Amino acid sequence: MEYFIIVNKCAGGNKARLLWPKIETKLNHDKVAFHPYFTKYDGHAVKLTMQILHQLNDTPHSDAIIIAAGGDGTLHETLLGCKRYYADNINQHKVPLAFLPIGSGNDFARALKIPLHWQEALKDILACRSASILNLGHYTNLVNKTDGYFTNNYGIGFDATVVHDANKSPLKNNRYFGKFSYWLAVVKALRTFQGFKVQIRIPGSTEKTFNNAFLVTTTNLPYFGGGIKIAPDASAYENQLDLIIVEKPSIIQLILFVSMIFLKRHLSLRFIHHYVQKQLFITTNDARYGQIDGEELGEHTYQIKLETASYPFWVH
Repeated sequence: MEYFIIVNKCAGGNKARLLWPKIETKLNHDKVAFHPYFTKYDGHAVKLTMQILHQLNDTPHSDAIIIAAGGDGTLHETLLGCKRYYADNINQHKVPLAFLPIGSGNDFARALKIPLHWQEALKDILACRSASILNLGHYTNLVNKTDGYFTNNYGIGFDATVVHDANKSPLKNNRYFGKFSYWLAVVKALRTFQGFKVQIRIPGSTEKTFNNAFLVTTTNLPYFGGGIKIAPDASAYENQLDLIIVEKPSIIQLILFVSMIFLKRHLSLRFIHHYVQKQLFITTNDARYGQIDGEELGEHTYQIKLETASYPFWVH
């Protein structure tokens, strides 16, 4: 096999920068054919991926694998590059995508049982011999007609506010205190977040309005927020998406919610609503922060369609 590795050295509060020389040494020692590409700015992995795929089209490599080495955000951008390239090259063989989790979060790795230690994860990638078709989420902005994909989840409200506030923290890229900035953002959002109105529509099934939504997340995986099992039965091997809506809880309800998450029984709470579908529509009236796979979208209103998609992944 020949591996084309997109490396985000800033992932994990620059942890990836320290790990890459060890990974490179291991690959050379094992005489693995690989080509590293290093991201330099947000969105760069999308361009690098498309560049690699163009090169592979010019000089075909039937045994090529693209590896996203970083966190969930790096994987998100690499997948987006793949999907954009093949949207214009529909009939070409799709190069499988692998994930080497050397960043933070790593909810995709948890869900797919990819080892979080780089040596074990790399060993699994090199031992893999066939691709698996995994489910993804595909979203379309119904106002400006832009679209994109997610491996993990598309969130509006509380979780996205936490992502926004954590990203503004001077501690965010600190190797030792990066997680601390996240929990500070959680505390701040719990104190200040205002509920919002959201309408959901599931074709042929449900239309409902929630006037005081706290969290609206459409997920492809069980986990979000760095290991919180928000949708325990969600699976990337199933052609469906899980929509979780949490109405703004009181302090007592919030404590109950957190407690029940650990017992995997939170979906039975009256202020939590759970839908499982292949396609759904979400509209908000008030501007709120959004996030995709942990990457912030900014603050605005939403009128979006979400549906299933797929891509071949190199998972052991």
